[in-house]
Amino acid sequence: MMGLITFEDRKLVEEELARDIRENPRYGLAAFKFIYRLLYRIDSSEELERVYDTFMNRTHSGDSSREEFASAFHQLLQMAFEYAAASDKPLLYTTGQLASYFGVSTTTINNWLRDKRISYPGMEDKPSFKQARIPDTAIYKSTNGRETVIREVIQEYEVRKSLEPVYDEVERMKELVKIVLAFETQYGGRYEEVEARLGDPSSSDDWKWARDADEWRYAMKEIAREQ
Repeated sequence: MMGLITFEDRKLVEEELARDIRENPRYGLAAFKFIYRLLYRIDSSEELERVYDTFMNRTHSGDSSREEFASAFHQLLQMAFEYAAASDKPLLYTTGQLASYFGVSTTTINNWLRDKRISYPGMEDKPSFKQARIPDTAIYKSTNGRETVIREVIQEYEVRKSLEPVYDEVERMKELVKIVLAFETQYGGRYEEVEARLGDPSSSDDWKWARDADEWRYAMKEIAREQ
């Protein structure tokens, strides 16, 4: 898990390389060759050779443009990222399990799959996601366009759960009150006010609000039950 390559990592590498290439085209060409040779040692696939040969032939003939170079470099980087994660065999999860990790309903997960908010190779071949097994390398795209590897969501959930301490009843009640107060501060109001502002969490596309709302309601319910 510690060596997980996130989408943020990928974007940072791509952005920095794109900037360097614009400022120094010779560096870009050298980097392109260097990455190609490394990938070739791992797997000399036809696709890899096609990307390299197509671009290099146009470069030697003087027909390549910066846009074509950027496109070829992007393809090469995509292969590099895929090779980097190839040995990391994905774990498979049901829609119900993902619903728990995201803090949303199974219906919401199915909607995200149909709308390609959650995507992974081979999903187009599935007529239904009812019995689907989604790899943790699948990509979740939020409403603001930010992409996250499912594995990161699961990892965050498991870390948060592992940090939850065990209390006696008095301490437990204190912690429940702290949770409610923390959510009221974070969202700027009581639960009912926030729900009126952000909408029903069970049908929300904002999985963090849905998850927080579920924990918030649970804390309030437990406090009411103890009283």
